[in-house]
Amino acid sequence: MSAQNDTHLIHMTNQIAANLGGGRDAETAAAATCRHLETFWARSMKHRLVAALEHEDGELSPLARRAVILLAERVAKRHAG
Repeated sequence: MSAQNDTHLIHMTNQIAANLGGGRDAETAAAATCRHLETFWARSMKHRLVAALEHEDGELSPLARRAVILLAERVAKRHAG
């Protein structure tokens, strides 16, 4: 996929994290964001977002970055098991 599409995924992830983060501690908000991504996003979108972690230059908010790290850990567990 194009870098523009990945930028769009990052933007959407930031929006989701902002919406789910209100009034919650950071770890709870990151877990809620991760669950949302796991539940509602297509597998290909999740894999592109995880891959973007390696190339992303600070475009993810800290909360969104933590959620994607959690997502990456869960994806890795599924592939290992």
